This record gives sequence, C-alpha cells and structure tokens, in this order.
Amino acid sequence: MTYRWQEHVGPGQDYRLGYRTEEEARPWMENDQVSRLAALVEPGCRAQIEAEIEEEVAAAFAHAKACPFPDAQELYTDVFKEAQHAH
Repeated sequence: MTYRWQEHVGPGQDYRLGYRTEEEARPWMENDQVSRLAALVEPGCRAQIEAEIEEEVAAAFAHAKACPFPDAQELYTDVFKEAQHAH
C-alpha cells in the first residue's frame, strides 16, 4: 500500500488544510513502499526504466507545447457526468 505525501495538485504539503498531520504522514514517508520496491530492482534495469520514462515524459511535454491552446469552451466539456433521465 502506498500513501500520498503531497497535496493532490501541487508540490507542497497539505498539513495546513487539515487533511492529516505531519505526525500521521511521517511513518509512511519513513517506510516508503515505492523506494523499498525500487531497491529490489537491479541498478542497470532501473536506469533503463527511468530513462524510458524520462523520454516518454519529454515527448508528452513536447507534444503538449506543439499543440494549439484549447478553446475556452472546452473547460466545460467532460467535466460532469451527463444526467440520465428516466423514461
């Protein structure tokens, strides 16, 4: 099981928002399951995986930067589930 350390949408801590305390998060941070799993992967294999991920992320950023900015009306599409009315 993993545990989200940071805010949902940002690089900061969310302790001030009252979702949890630093004391609650600390044991999860000290026993991070992702780091524990990463330690089991051979260094060469891990480096290859990380390089592939970095390449994929860089390609996604390049694609996003090359695309035209969406129309403002798109802010309102695919936000809410369409209501299904009984017949």
